[in-house]
Amino acid sequence: MVGDVLQTLIIFGFIAAIVLGSQSFEARKRARVHETIELAMRQGQPAPSELVDLVARQTPGSKPPSDLRWGLIALSAGIGLGIFGQVMGAIDTEARTALTGVAAIPSCIGIAGILLHVLGRKSS
Repeated sequence: MVGDVLQTLIIFGFIAAIVLGSQSFEARKRARVHETIELAMRQGQPAPSELVDLVARQTPGSKPPSDLRWGLIALSAGIGLGIFGQVMGAIDTEARTALTGVAAIPSCIGIAGILLHVLGRKSS
């Protein structure tokens, strides 16, 4: 019992560490670029155009994520989990029920993303 809980915590902790680590790295990278531009402006030098372009590309909200893209990714993940649940069902019928139920979550999110893309395109 304790081993199962520990395994689950390790798996999700590892995933969280990867996500938080990459976000921290990107934040430090953006901060260094901003410091470089600020230093150049204090010294009266023009900021290099490459740095300005880099900052413009990194600005949050500059390019909204595609509803179709994340919708297809989530739908594919749900289908993959569903197939995995069916394969595991040959070994354990409880696994089939559990994994099929879990697969419904990303599948529904993916379908919602695809619908948002289709409805947003029609209204534009």
